[in-house]
Amino acid sequence: MKKIILFAILLAGGIAFANAQCATTKPQAVTTTQTVSNDNYKEVALTDLSEAVQTAIKNLAGDTFDVKKVELNEEKGLTKVTLASKADASEKCVILDKDGKEVKPEQNSTQK
Repeated sequence: MKKIILFAILLAGGIAFANAQCATTKPQAVTTTQTVSNDNYKEVALTDLSEAVQTAIKNLAGDTFDVKKVELNEEKGLTKVTLASKADASEKCVILDKDGKEVKPEQNSTQK
């Protein structure tokens, strides 16, 4: 009977020791990386774009957004416009074709 009690005490002590070790370990920081694909876009001035695209950008911005960045992909004929909200500084990205019509961004087939 003494051996069983001694075994139970040692077992309880071992469990308490293991839990104490887990509680004192430092949590590891989670590091995330974001892959940014430029897709051959180059920053351009608004005045370098066609009239149709300039008009579309001005209509998108309206009174609620500021045009933060305008990028052009000459190869694909697409313009990427980054707009910043005047109210809460949130950003929105819009892609326009050469006629100023909005294009939905292509989804990468390798994404999960």
